[in-house]
Amino acid sequence: MVAAALLGGATIAPQAYATTTFDGPGIRTDVVDAVTGEPVTGICVFAVPVFTFSFPAVCPTRSDSRGLVNVSVPGPGSYNLFALPDSGSQYGAQWVSQVGGTGTQKDARWFTFSADEVRPGPTIRLDPRSMIVGTVLGADDETVTNGTVGVVAPVADGSRDPRYSPIGDKGAFVIDWLGPYEWPLLFNADGYPYQWSGHVGNRLRADLVTADVNAPPYAYQMEAGTSVSVETADSPQVPGKLTLLNVSTKDPVGLAELADRATGASLLVLPRQQVKIHCVCDGEHRWHGGTDFSSATGEPIRANGPQSITFAPPA
Repeated sequence: MVAAALLGGATIAPQAYATTTFDGPGIRTDVVDAVTGEPVTGICVFAVPVFTFSFPAVCPTRSDSRGLVNVSVPGPGSYNLFALPDSGSQYGAQWVSQVGGTGTQKDARWFTFSADEVRPGPTIRLDPRSMIVGTVLGADDETVTNGTVGVVAPVADGSRDPRYSPIGDKGAFVIDWLGPYEWPLLFNADGYPYQWSGHVGNRLRADLVTADVNAPPYAYQMEAGTSVSVETADSPQVPGKLTLLNVSTKDPVGLAELADRATGASLLVLPRQQVKIHCVCDGEHRWHGGTDFSSATGEPIRANGPQSITFAPPA
């Protein structure tokens, strides 16, 4: 079977899925049908650092004709595996746990590396794809029609999750590529901040929604959020970007453009979370209060906003 590329691009012939050797640390495993045990070809499998989640621009590795797949990781650290069938597949996406698929990263298997070693992984057992259907209302009960629902946060360059579901004219959405598990959902709409199901900014604390064709529609009401003004100490000479990231997951929870010679930006952010702030200013990557994510200053977002934050140099 010829499978599509991760983001819906050109197709890749089955022989391109041949298992490759490792240049560094990695995970060796296989992909099978959960019911029949037969190997499944062409399934995209990739690793992400524990508690972070983003889709790669292109699929780094796929299962070969025997279902085998080698997943490289960039270096020492702890990682989780995500299996992402193509959008037209009969199988659903999953985090890989020790005994099967799951929809929450908290239950995914950890793989920890201290050197260039290859570790065996549990067999990836693919379940049939299922779906989540639902409706979205605004904070004042108005119908939300211009927005998206997904399971992946936006990346810092502002691009969307390529598998997002648009919110329709009556506030309805359908996500139909997930495995039949419980998933956190990310809601985004004009005039509202990014927010996970349960009205939280931390994906790991979100309410979980079951992908089940027989489940009643999931109803979600958007929270208005807090207006946050981020003031920069200098005036960027070229357009730049501000990104607010949740301290626990590094998921972007607020994105803003800096216009030419701007001294800051205002954006809506969901309260009751702590964020770290990254700025692309004058073509340089800067962190509020630090030199990288780890050393940057965490800022609590209050519910009784608005609030203002002055972007500070490293301490």
